[in-house]
Amino acid sequence: MKKLLFIVSIIVAGSVTYGQEPVLESFAGTRVLSNHSIEMLPKRSLEFRVSHKFGDIAGDAGGINNFFGFDNLADVRIAFEYGILDNLDIGVGRNKGIGLISGVVDGYAKYRILHQKTTGMPVNLVFVSSLALPYKPAVSDSTSVASYPRFLNRLRFTNQLLVSRKFSDRFVLQANVGYNHRNYVDYLDGNGLLFAGVSSRLRITKTFGLLVEYNHVLNRPEGVAANYQNPLSVGIEILTGGHSFILNFSNARALNENLFMPETTANWLDGQFRFGFSINRQFKL
Repeated sequence: MKKLLFIVSIIVAGSVTYGQEPVLESFAGTRVLSNHSIEMLPKRSLEFRVSHKFGDIAGDAGGINNFFGFDNLADVRIAFEYGILDNLDIGVGRNKGIGLISGVVDGYAKYRILHQKTTGMPVNLVFVSSLALPYKPAVSDSTSVASYPRFLNRLRFTNQLLVSRKFSDRFVLQANVGYNHRNYVDYLDGNGLLFAGVSSRLRITKTFGLLVEYNHVLNRPEGVAANYQNPLSVGIEILTGGHSFILNFSNARALNENLFMPETTANWLDGQFRFGFSINRQFKL
């Protein structure tokens, strides 16, 4: 937590001193890699997103026998996002899901509290609230997290604050802190998880950039902590006139924050990382 506060203090510190115009395009889209970015859709804009993640590149489940993960599909998400106002977005999506948590529909609302200006306001501040619902039939094993004795047991949600600063046309740093809640978990696990993370964008050219995203769960119960990993992703973005392509490598199998924050079990050091990509297209309505 001290490291996160230090990063936030760096983001907040200082501001440039010419004009008072909003600072635009911190990120190329509403996501950094899998988690949300502070970027908002313009009012009355619709964005269509398709995201894929494949299987392990290396390790016991990877290698040439599985064509370095391309023979397996870890998760896929199709989503629509809409800018109700310049400072308010909503979105809905459908995920394949991972493991027992499959057939997931999700939705979110996103509100910009502060907008970085060229002087006077040094940061962006955004609040995101999201909900996920696995809708596949419950399993018969009453000890399983997918047995869902009641409908409310299916629900999981995440609330987080994002703060960022665009230091230059080439470099953006973002920090996030949030709370993930799962209504039904294994008896050794905890329903509520606090997490904090950091993301960055380094723009190499006008059409090419590097992205990094890391999130750290802060209060995983000791009884299950050894079974989980913190999600770490690295990637590149390729911008065209109408599309944004993001190629990434990650130990997280899932594509939605309600799944990858609490459910990441793969370890980079064991070769359990995978290739993924996302494509988004924006339309003005």
